[in-house]
Amino acid sequence: NLFPPQHLDDDTVSGSNWITENNVQHSLSQTTKTTRKPYCGYKQQILSKREQEEQESLLAAIQWPKPSDGKIAFVQSTDPARSDFVIVKPSGFFKVGDQLEVLVHMKDFQGKPKQYGGDYLQARIHSPLLKAGATGRIVDCHNGLYKVFFTLLWPGEVKVSVSLVHPSEAIQVLLRLREERPDRVYFKSSFKSGRYSETTECNVCLPGDLPVCNFTDLYTGEPWFCYKPRKLSCASRISHAKGGYQKGLLTQEESLFFQSDVNIKRPILSSGPDSVIVKPKAFT
Repeated sequence: NLFPPQHLDDDTVSGSNWITENNVQHSLSQTTKTTRKPYCGYKQQILSKREQEEQESLLAAIQWPKPSDGKIAFVQSTDPARSDFVIVKPSGFFKVGDQLEVLVHMKDFQGKPKQYGGDYLQARIHSPLLKAGATGRIVDCHNGLYKVFFTLLWPGEVKVSVSLVHPSEAIQVLLRLREERPDRVYFKSSFKSGRYSETTECNVCLPGDLPVCNFTDLYTGEPWFCYKPRKLSCASRISHAKGGYQKGLLTQEESLFFQSDVNIKRPILSSGPDSVIVKPKAFT
């Protein structure tokens, strides 16, 4: 999953903290020496041929376009303020049920046209007075151009809005974090016996080589692990909750791709008309 970037650097408890015993935190360095390489239970699973085919199909379905070059400088990344869209045949005759086509042209912070795709766009048509709206189908042409198709569902003036949610360069950072830091969102479970309690970190992947409790679902096979409490058994778990987010995962250069007032959820303006008039569908 692509995790919202605004949480990547939250000032929360680090995932390198292992066990809290009666609300007293113990860092990994104070307990057992561990490695950064996480233990991922799902990687130990043996898939059947059908499961392997399903996995490959799902991975292919979520495959995201990548730039041809490796590292992209910020000034070469997508700038929504310099990008624009145009309505194809804005003065054409439209009626309810017709398709409206929009072309989006992406440019970088130098004003140069982008040569690759992968931007995360959202597009919609809406009529504020009618409180009506609908989303569009976006086609990435992989050359900095995007085609958006809308089905016109109601009569009257219909406005088009396009916004950049994440530039393609930010998507690549999120994909890297997904692969390299599967523990970036961490969870915790409480274990209790009598008046004594401990809390440990839980996840699909756990950093280090400390002993773990295996809570993998026996029916679905969905893997889940918690660090084993130092004095309690795995069977003494009584609750489960989200622990927090790892912080400091972005480099200084990567953080430039996640600026809320610059390139996250920013509107892309039209270089021409941004609305069309739709006539009611004729009945015969």
